[in-house]
Amino acid sequence: MDAVLPPGVDLAELAPGVWLLSAPGRFADRSEELGRTVFVRHCCPADREVALPTDQGAFVREALPAELPPGLQVQVRILPGGPAWPPGTLAAAVRQALRGRGSETVGGPAEHVLSIVVGTDSAFVGWGPARQNLSPWPGGIARLRRDPAEISRSARKLEEALLLFGIDPQAGQNALDLGASPGGYTGFLLGRGLRVVAVDTGALSPRLAGAPGLTFLQGAAHGMPLPPGPFDLLTADLSWDPLRAAECALRFLPRLTPAAHGVFTIKFFGGDPLETVARVRRQLEKGYRVLAVRHLFHDRGEATAHLQATPGAAG
Repeated sequence: MDAVLPPGVDLAELAPGVWLLSAPGRFADRSEELGRTVFVRHCCPADREVALPTDQGAFVREALPAELPPGLQVQVRILPGGPAWPPGTLAAAVRQALRGRGSETVGGPAEHVLSIVVGTDSAFVGWGPARQNLSPWPGGIARLRRDPAEISRSARKLEEALLLFGIDPQAGQNALDLGASPGGYTGFLLGRGLRVVAVDTGALSPRLAGAPGLTFLQGAAHGMPLPPGPFDLLTADLSWDPLRAAECALRFLPRLTPAAHGVFTIKFFGGDPLETVARVRRQLEKGYRVLAVRHLFHDRGEATAHLQATPGAAG
């Protein structure tokens, strides 16, 4: 990574795409700064560095901090070149050791996370509030279970975005899906019990034919009459120039409910990613609050923005 670092800040590469950041101040402050970037998917505190013994049991005994809060989630990541310990096995051993100390753990999301990142010669251990890790998945690697009913892999991209951004669409709500073909987002939302108006010049998968709750408007989103709405959720994965796609998202703003959420894909198309994000963000902010822009695990040559309709601009 070629960068001019401030005094007192150091970066060391632990593995491809994984860096150890040493900096003064609190982890909470560094996490907040990293959360405003696009391409950092995950960070975790590294309170201790522990040399690796050959025995996993000895490592667990050595690695665990003396004091930990109850109800922790344990997250383990083994980096390339690290020991051949299955992450799940190591995480289970850590949870068992914590239970032996009278500290219960949880298998799913929790208020606090104990993070263990195991490298070639040592491991880094730390714990803190889950929200400061920027992602609920170790390393930001969202390995979501494939639904046999999914129309395309984009369904998992939308699922990742909803989980990461804390968007929880409810059955019976109305969603507008721009750039819907072949129907990955649409099928996922229908499966959640939403009513969906899907818009695209291309066709939807035949598997969605006659799907309850689906209205398909085949045509160009930038020129068609606006559907009546109102919509509680906007999704837009348009394979257009990203500024034109942003203008299209603004066009449908009057059909959204006040403070409706949106998931908007910013395509790079070979341009400078950060410059593209900045330009598109300025355009979207003419009608939306841009709450975050992140490069998701399931993104390919793109980033995903979390939008919220500006109160008074929608409806």
